[in-house]
Amino acid sequence: MAYDWLLATRVRVALEKMGGAAEQPMMGALCFLRRGHMCCGVSGDRLMVRLGTEGAAAALGDPQVALLDVGGGRKASAFVTIAPEAVQDDASLTAWITRGVRFADALPEKPQRRK
Repeated sequence: MAYDWLLATRVRVALEKMGGAAEQPMMGALCFLRRGHMCCGVSGDRLMVRLGTEGAAAALGDPQVALLDVGGGRKASAFVTIAPEAVQDDASLTAWITRGVRFADALPEKPQRRK
């Protein structure tokens, strides 16, 4: 699945204001990582955000939020996707990205891989 380039650009701009993030294409999506941990991404026309299991469960109260479908009918309990209508304005997009960044930044730093 291809991802929405315009949404990815908007995510990049928002993340730059928060100190930036590394980009990693994964399974047709574009993921953004902080200190080695995914905080958010773009899959198709939807924003993906890592909130952890508790944060994702709480976010499901919003009808524009769904658990990330990882295929085969399985859902990722720590990741949500946000409907495009919910992130049309920059303030809404930034609010969701901020939640993902806060979660990822609270995780222990990943050790660097050997090359």
